[in-house]
Amino acid sequence: MLAATFIKNLSESRLELEFTLNNGILVLFGPSGAGKTTVLQCISGLASPDGGYISLNGRTFYSSEHKINIPARLRNIGYVFQDYALFPHMTVKQNAMYGVRGCKGKDRGDKVKRYRLTVLEVLEMLKITDLQDRYPAQLSGGEKQRAALARALMTEPELLLLDEPLSALDDKTRFQLQKELKKLQREWEIPFILVTHSRSELKALGDQALLLTNGRQYRSLTEIKICN
Repeated sequence: MLAATFIKNLSESRLELEFTLNNGILVLFGPSGAGKTTVLQCISGLASPDGGYISLNGRTFYSSEHKINIPARLRNIGYVFQDYALFPHMTVKQNAMYGVRGCKGKDRGDKVKRYRLTVLEVLEMLKITDLQDRYPAQLSGGEKQRAALARALMTEPELLLLDEPLSALDDKTRFQLQKELKKLQREWEIPFILVTHSRSELKALGDQALLLTNGRQYRSLTEIKICN
């Protein structure tokens, strides 16, 4: 279970957040500048809150009271960035394998842990096996999204964060990948947190939802309808 209660000062407001997530997909919804990406960064360890705590499956990642702030590389969280952040000089397969090289034990020369899935199995699951030798410049937006997902999944994360992963896609590709993300979450049985400003995406993917606006959060789809 992910438990987060923290504050973060933004440029023009103060973000105050409190939620728990056992499983399923939590959608962070709201206008630009509301702090959606900041929430992902704080959970992943790429940014630090200004107070509070964050824990995943009983392990404390951040606690202002106990002065704990675990580095991002040790949190075992997958992160798919809005621009996918693929390495342009690496093929799809090499990008996917990059996450494996960063896992604990690999860079110290220790015995590498046995993974649940091989890279080829992940590429096959995401239907990009035939693209494994291509470079990011040779991929469409939907293909880049799948490649970024493959890299995140190869770390076998306990939590997957997705920052507007479908925003640059055409309607047909977006609808297809919405279904694939939903299926993927059910198969892997780990919590996903997805950022979007699309109401249709919220309805298609959200098992839980938080609307962020003016530093305030709303917890239900009903509340979101009332305030918009």
